[in-house]
Amino acid sequence: MPTTRTAQPSTGTGSRPGSARQRRRGVVVPWDFRASGRMAREHLRVLELAFETLARQWTTQMVTRLRADVSVELRTVDQCTYDEHASTLAVPSPLVVLGTDIGAAGLLHVPSEVVLSVVDHGLGGPGRQQEARELTELEVGVLRDLGDKVIAALDYAFATITPLGTRRTATEQIPQLAQAAQATDQVVVARFGMTVGATTGEATLALVLAPLQARLGSSAAPSERSAEELEAEARAQAAVVGAMPKVPVDVALRLTPTRVTSDRVLDLAVGDVVPLGHPTSRPLEVVVAGLVVARAVPTASSTRLACMVVSTEESPR
Repeated sequence: MPTTRTAQPSTGTGSRPGSARQRRRGVVVPWDFRASGRMAREHLRVLELAFETLARQWTTQMVTRLRADVSVELRTVDQCTYDEHASTLAVPSPLVVLGTDIGAAGLLHVPSEVVLSVVDHGLGGPGRQQEARELTELEVGVLRDLGDKVIAALDYAFATITPLGTRRTATEQIPQLAQAAQATDQVVVARFGMTVGATTGEATLALVLAPLQARLGSSAAPSERSAEELEAEARAQAAVVGAMPKVPVDVALRLTPTRVTSDRVLDLAVGDVVPLGHPTSRPLEVVVAGLVVARAVPTASSTRLACMVVSTEESPR
């Protein structure tokens, strides 16, 4: 059963693991032990730098086009599954599905309020705040243009890591129809705070992580940790290793399981005798967490039942 360690809730992150910045600042965040293949800290920092470059490029493009106050700032870079990310998107949500030459498919979400503000500015309006709603075909064209601008900025931002060769493959407004990746694929999600005139919102860009990780190994800078950090890591590792033998576990003594039909189980009544396939001369199984670790025979210890171990089992690792 997955275990989640929670101290106090973090703000604005829901159930997602916290960003590297939050962890460096000492903010306690929930941790889901089901998440596998976590990025190395140096790899996450390389991606943060790339997404910060993307935010600056995106800001420059928007200011040049709209001649208005525009700001795009990177907030967090997180890792989760594609399904977990898609479930956080509202319906409808303006979405641009991206493809790349390295196989790192992506999903760009720009808040509808921001798209509508861009439309209003483009038509000479003040770019007033508008309620989120489904976009018209004309407004979807503006979304496509925004996506193309991000694609150019994205290729520039990742040039030092790997040539992406990004392209727009589709636009959608229903997250379930976007199908940018498999539900269980790990993705890296960059969240950007956007301000266009008086309108604010949060845009997200999700990229499939595996193709990026394959290229981050050669591009990421080597880890430079101080002697104090290395010593703290060694102490933490020693504390975990030392605590593991003291973790309580449930130990059970069981017979070899016997297979019967469902009809037989449903027809059981008081007084029925169920033959067991365990020979009387064979020791019972000592089970921990579903694994047989030893074999033992029943006995007694004072006034309580007990078992005496007669052999041990080598469990595969």
